[in-house]
Amino acid sequence: MSKPCRKHHLLSFFFLFFISLCNIHLAKAQDTPLPFFATYPNLDLSTWYISNGWSNGEHQACEWRAGAVDAYYRNLRITVSDQGGAIRPYGCGEIQSRQRFGYGRFEARLRAAAGSGLNTAFFTYIGPPMGVAEHDEIDFEFLGKDPTVVELNYWVNGKQQPSYKHNLGFDATRDFHIYAFEWRPTSIKWFVDGILVHETPPNVPIPKQPGKLFFSLWSGTQIEDDWMGKFVYTSPVSAMFSWARYRYYNLQ
Repeated sequence: MSKPCRKHHLLSFFFLFFISLCNIHLAKAQDTPLPFFATYPNLDLSTWYISNGWSNGEHQACEWRAGAVDAYYRNLRITVSDQGGAIRPYGCGEIQSRQRFGYGRFEARLRAAAGSGLNTAFFTYIGPPMGVAEHDEIDFEFLGKDPTVVELNYWVNGKQQPSYKHNLGFDATRDFHIYAFEWRPTSIKWFVDGILVHETPPNVPIPKQPGKLFFSLWSGTQIEDDWMGKFVYTSPVSAMFSWARYRYYNLQ
């Protein structure tokens, strides 16, 4: 009887050891869904803040309007339209997370907006407007003038680092795709539909300040014509966002 008993104890030991490894893994990588809606179609205002009543500067042809952000077929919809406000003739939309997030994986499923002069963005940002001296940022930016390319950018302490243009091999305005970036203390990696498409080289500056997560669609003035193309308004145009999530990396 003693041999089966020892086998039983050994199996129990390995089972408990396996469970402990799983718990360690979960502690180091934990998914956090970031729902756009509390109860559809009501936006989850405990998770997200909707920008309203201002623009980011003279480069922006539109004003952030709360009415530019709504629900459409279970997706979050952000629209550029001629429903402007007090400072701009056009309206556009932006949401930002109320929480700040540090190192981890940021992921979203979206369909960008088509049209010259338009910028659909998925990014993290922190800086002086939020009471933090250092401007740190990591971006996916889709320019509507050529939606077969995505621009991957990042900023460290107010300085833009070398950007990268990735040829997607598809039109980002025609269907939904999953975009993600992994931010670690020594690197950033960008992914499209689960495939690594770009990463920072070794030994370069990397953002370190936890940032808020943003989704936006905006139009540019002539200041941005060389980069974004000339914006000429004809009718409302929208970007769509299905979901977002964050995976926390415990790097201790």
